[in-house]
Amino acid sequence: MGTLTLYQLPPSPNSMKARLALALKKIPYTSVVIDPMDRATVVEVSGQPLTPVLVHGDRVVYDSYAIVRYLDANWKGEPRLFAADPARQRAIEAWENVTRTELGRMVGPLVQQLFSGQDDPAATAEANRIAADVAGRVQEALGAHDFLFGAAPCAADLTVAPFLYYATLSPETADARNPLAGFFARKLALPAVGFERARAWVARVMALES
Repeated sequence: MGTLTLYQLPPSPNSMKARLALALKKIPYTSVVIDPMDRATVVEVSGQPLTPVLVHGDRVVYDSYAIVRYLDANWKGEPRLFAADPARQRAIEAWENVTRTELGRMVGPLVQQLFSGQDDPAATAEANRIAADVAGRVQEALGAHDFLFGAAPCAADLTVAPFLYYATLSPETADARNPLAGFFARKLALPAVGFERARAWVARVMALES
């Protein structure tokens, strides 16, 4: 079906989501890492500065939600990331909306602190409240299952887990991976006690890339 190129910022949860979808569908691709301070390459490719961007032949797809849909629509083999059943599809989209709204509000103020160099304890406390609230809902939805909708992962898992990922890492572990990961891990901390199933679920989803 032609070669794919993913323009990405590897530490970004949205880029993680796209990589997870590619890995889960077993789709080979080439990665181009974008400098967060120099977006000229991604602007040239897509006409806008945000990542990830997927290039497939002469098609250019940006926005991670659109990328996951594009992959599922064009690589129809299992596992399917979305559902044919309307009720199940609405439930998947509800988790996507949690990420667009609540988890987006969690990350935005932390990014502002990163680039401004100014701590905002109130914003950090609110980010941790949101992380704990969403993780609690994840645990409730999981029940005894491995993933949000049963035994197999879907777009809901790939969308939510990357945003909670840094809250499950120790700062030391995160620092070894990337300075940005270390910053987020120092700001976010999902308690080990009371969130065991959510933390295990995050690890299970993130392991799909490897």
